[in-house]
Amino acid sequence: MRKLERTDVPACLRENAPAWTEAFMAARQQDSGYKFRWHRDCYPEIRQQLREMTQGHCAFCDGPVGIESRETVEHFRPKSRFPELAYQWENLFPCCDVCQANKRERFEDGLLKPDAHDYDFNRYFVVNYQSGELEPAPYASEEAQQSARITLDLYGLNEPARKRARKREWDVFSQMGTAANPEDFHYRFFLE
Repeated sequence: MRKLERTDVPACLRENAPAWTEAFMAARQQDSGYKFRWHRDCYPEIRQQLREMTQGHCAFCDGPVGIESRETVEHFRPKSRFPELAYQWENLFPCCDVCQANKRERFEDGLLKPDAHDYDFNRYFVVNYQSGELEPAPYASEEAQQSARITLDLYGLNEPARKRARKREWDVFSQMGTAANPEDFHYRFFLE
């Protein structure tokens, strides 16, 4: 997970989020099975700004979105459990299919948020460059290690295919030496 700088709220969301949130919550009160729907006139703008915020990468695994996976919008705090946040800009992230399929509607306190002001990859994680595995930083506080474990679990960041992909990127990156630019790679957070 790479540290992200949150951009300004898209205009369509800033103008409409309060009314949309109220309508969504009212619909859920009447029908607990009511399905969330994006507003077609705003969704492309939301996706575009999120894509720009991460340079086309998933906010959680840092893999490419829209190329190797569908481009989705992740509700950090799930809309099923936190309907009042369904249209809140700070709750939305670009996400790959794999991260979203792993997390689903789960949430635990301690889950790391890549745009939190105090988030820093190296504060929470270390990388095993031989295996590509992410591990809680042994020098971190117990609370920080627990947050790292929760994040690794909920987003499935150490699934075998993901570890292999990080290992491949590291191998190519390290062979390039000083000519390597982390921005040209996937999983840039551990190359920096």
